[in-house]
Amino acid sequence: MRLYVSRTIRPHFGTGIWIDAKRWGKKNDINIPTTPGEERDSLIDKKSKLKSLTDTLEALVISASDKSNLTKEYFEKEVKKFHKPKKEKEIKEITFFTVADDYLNKHLSSESRIKHFKVLIRCLRRFELYKRKTDNKRYKLNFGTLSHEDLKEIEWSFFNEKEVYSVHPDIYDEVPYYTKQSVKTPQKNDDKKKSCVPEERGQNYVSDMLIRFLSFIIWANDNNFANNNPFKNYPIQEPVYGTPIYISVEERKKLYEADFSENPMLATQRDIFVFQTFIGCRVGDLIKFTYNNVINGNLEYIPKKTKDDRADTLVVPLSPTAIEIIERYRDERRNSLLPFISEQKYNEYIKEAFKLAGLDRMVTVINQRTRLEEQKPLYELAFSHMARRTFIGNIYKKVKYSNLVGSLSGHKEGSRAFARYRNIDDDIKKELIAYLE
Repeated sequence: MRLYVSRTIRPHFGTGIWIDAKRWGKKNDINIPTTPGEERDSLIDKKSKLKSLTDTLEALVISASDKSNLTKEYFEKEVKKFHKPKKEKEIKEITFFTVADDYLNKHLSSESRIKHFKVLIRCLRRFELYKRKTDNKRYKLNFGTLSHEDLKEIEWSFFNEKEVYSVHPDIYDEVPYYTKQSVKTPQKNDDKKKSCVPEERGQNYVSDMLIRFLSFIIWANDNNFANNNPFKNYPIQEPVYGTPIYISVEERKKLYEADFSENPMLATQRDIFVFQTFIGCRVGDLIKFTYNNVINGNLEYIPKKTKDDRADTLVVPLSPTAIEIIERYRDERRNSLLPFISEQKYNEYIKEAFKLAGLDRMVTVINQRTRLEEQKPLYELAFSHMARRTFIGNIYKKVKYSNLVGSLSGHKEGSRAFARYRNIDDDIKKELIAYLE
């Protein structure tokens, strides 16, 4: 083919279309035989392809702003593209869960929110599988058909995964309850089986899951993935929080001084918990501390939970006990500040340490399943977050100034979460009454 671009630019190049020489006519065109057959069909196809190629290249000539770039090499590349066009990306089918992936990847940025939304999506996947096994083999979650009845069943499944697991454990092989095991030592088969069993959820947790689900549905509607909001007029119970339970300074000393010499691992995790009560951090931050976080006698860090919204650096002065614990376990070869194990095992050791130290006073709490009050020994309620409550509760008890305590704990001014920690206890009430005398 020869193209007339300008008086000085007349490139010629191969078209990549081959025919028998006898079929090329004097008028620079393909001669098509009249006799039907494979040859005639093939030549008709090639004639059509040649015209399409000619039209494509002529369009490039007409639209080019700089004709000097239209060289022989340029057109040879375009001919190759014509014969081997790039395959269009396969259009991904838009489903409930592909939209959920978009929401996860494009909308959520906080590590904590991403983690909780993944839990929600795994629950919804298991619910879909459960419905296929028990009700409709073709059941699929669908924005258009989601109804109040679906939400009731979904809420039921959030509460009763343990029951679902007992009847259909194969669902949890396909969509696991836990996505990873953080324990470092190999597990026996019995331990693996036990760790996969779903835990019972309280009303507060289920309410939080439904609120996350609602946020996702609203986003899907706003972004034209859906035009139905099944949560309209669907009641989500408000979270109910009881009085924050924390240990006193005296109880912390009793725990720290308890003799666990026969169980070094228990003593180590007890010390880490005591350290946490002097720092007030969340466990997610605790496990990531290194010696680099210790600066000029302070522990400095940006809380993981809020770093996407507020990247404020918290500076917490290290108390003598906190420094003592750091020095006791100092090992520059270790990547962490303290010899932390898995979060699950950490909580188990905390409960055991409380019990052996005699921290068994009875406390009144709300049963999150029944929403009724019940009494439990302190050690049954002990877990890592109690260290944070202890830090906040005991400091607030002394200074009674929320902004000052919040500057150490990372709670912003007016935080509703912080309001739950700074419970006005009996001692503060007595001090207030004393003002009347």
